[in-house]
Amino acid sequence: MTREEFLARLQSAEWDDIELKEATWAVPKSALETVSAFANTKGGHLVFGVKESNGMFSITGVTDIDKVQNDFLGQVRDGQKVSVTLPIAGDVHTMPEGSVICFYVPEAPRHAKPVYLDRNPKKAYIRRGSGDYTCTGEELLRFIRDAGSITYDSETLDLDPTKCFDWGTVRSYRAMFETRNPGKDGSADDMSFLRNWGFLVERGGRILPTRAAVIVLGSGEYVRQELPRIVVDLQFYRHSVSEYSPSVRWADRVTVEANLLEAWKALLDFYLKHSENPFAVDPTTLRRHSDPPDYISFREAAINLLIHQDFGDATRLPVIRFFRDQAEFFNPGDALASREQLLDPGDKEVRNPQIVRAFQRIGLSDQGGTGVGAIFDGWRRLGFVPPEIENDKAEKSFRLRLRKERLVTEEQLLAQASLGVQLSEQEAAVFAYLIRNGEIDLADIKALTGYSGPAARELAQRLEVQVILRPTTGTAGKFALAEHLRARFLSALDKTSVEYQKVTDGSPSEKPTEQVTEQVPQGTTEQVTLKELSDVQWTIVEHTDAPRSLTELMEIAGYTQRPHFKASHLEPLLDGGVVRMTVPDKPTSSKQRYVLTGAGLKLKALRLEAGNEQKDDEND
Repeated sequence: MTREEFLARLQSAEWDDIELKEATWAVPKSALETVSAFANTKGGHLVFGVKESNGMFSITGVTDIDKVQNDFLGQVRDGQKVSVTLPIAGDVHTMPEGSVICFYVPEAPRHAKPVYLDRNPKKAYIRRGSGDYTCTGEELLRFIRDAGSITYDSETLDLDPTKCFDWGTVRSYRAMFETRNPGKDGSADDMSFLRNWGFLVERGGRILPTRAAVIVLGSGEYVRQELPRIVVDLQFYRHSVSEYSPSVRWADRVTVEANLLEAWKALLDFYLKHSENPFAVDPTTLRRHSDPPDYISFREAAINLLIHQDFGDATRLPVIRFFRDQAEFFNPGDALASREQLLDPGDKEVRNPQIVRAFQRIGLSDQGGTGVGAIFDGWRRLGFVPPEIENDKAEKSFRLRLRKERLVTEEQLLAQASLGVQLSEQEAAVFAYLIRNGEIDLADIKALTGYSGPAARELAQRLEVQVILRPTTGTAGKFALAEHLRARFLSALDKTSVEYQKVTDGSPSEKPTEQVTEQVPQGTTEQVTLKELSDVQWTIVEHTDAPRSLTELMEIAGYTQRPHFKASHLEPLLDGGVVRMTVPDKPTSSKQRYVLTGAGLKLKALRLEAGNEQKDDEND
């Protein structure tokens, strides 16, 4: 951590990955607890030389830098004190108030968790918020299952292979396998097929099923014996997610306690029943004949939930909730890759490799780790905000939210039009996200564009050159909206910091034009940003695909007063970059015409699309 990063983090409100300790003369006793907690979750910074008092932090400094640093590093490298050796190093920064030491504790590899103290696994900690907490027994078991050299799903079960399978499911699986892999199934019978493809293995002279085999293809009683909980809980609500509470009853619910292939069929039936756009599924492949973006995102998210859950966790249920404006997927078991890694193609470490491979053979799981990317790609093609991922390393859970909310709104298109620069589709998406949130990181850019890491960095650099974003202090790979745009657009989203000016002349069917004005010092030029179009301005937009004269536009809008029409309705569109003059060098030319800009055309298209969606909703 650099000096600038430390100072920035000292002012931050985010404390889940930084712990500050006084440590003036010696290493605090609780320091190793923080090491264990960071190593067991997602890593973090441990800083010596900062004192807390009444919720306020002040730099006090470390008196003997060399002694405290050497003592701490000696402790973390002592196998009697910490169960695994971690590559921890410290940076010393000299401040006016004294010197501080910043140590970075990385997340431990999966096979090294849980990281515990004093050779006692019960002294393992996890990081929740700004605190270090002792792992519960169930949390320790989750770490142990994930750490095994033999994965949980590949372990054999002492079951009779002639009784534990649902043979109807096995035949369905073989049919899907043959469709996906013509000519590769040379098995004489079902038992031979199961042995050939690893569902049955030989152990000690006996043929036994793997746990994956029973979970994917097993008969109901054996699945329930091995997994004494619901495989997936499906819930459908008729209202929006904002209206949800645990006391609100679902409109429809299905709980599945069958093998994974039957669970996927139940998921498809449930989705088909409540889909906005009804479709048919091929009974052999269990896939659609054509795959629109919304179905692709659902399919990949649902299968991701089925095959990557922690099947050893009987305390929590996988749940899918469908709302009018959002679908939520909750899974017990965190992803072993980071959010940014999940967005990149390529094979990744998974919790249940045997189950994943079983689904890949029949085309119901992504190849090369592209599943999460396909979820994001489908949602991006629909024009929605990127899916939200919460990969909780402490809770060891995975949440995915698919929000049906437009990324680019009319207001954001107006903001983009006022920039006066030409943005590509991907740059415009990043800009829309920035004026929503104020900040963005490389993972967000990848989610918004589908770009790889290097291409995402190049896009950020282009927007930096155009002074649209700037790197943030203290966090590599993170960016903020440029200050001059922050004042214009972020303040516009906060109604407490803006002034609304409404212009009306009492004309029929007119909606006031809302202009958003910055609070600027006296004597400076006031920046006006067009935030919303009036009905009259929408009439202008609707009729300026082709160049129109001022007289034509006034007639279309039903106006006779030229000065007022220009000042109140046309000029804001010109200043906002929605409409342009065909003869800009001669504003009063008799040949002057007005036509939509590229941004204006996008704005009109968005308006038409929103109107069509509203009609569809009314028809439903």
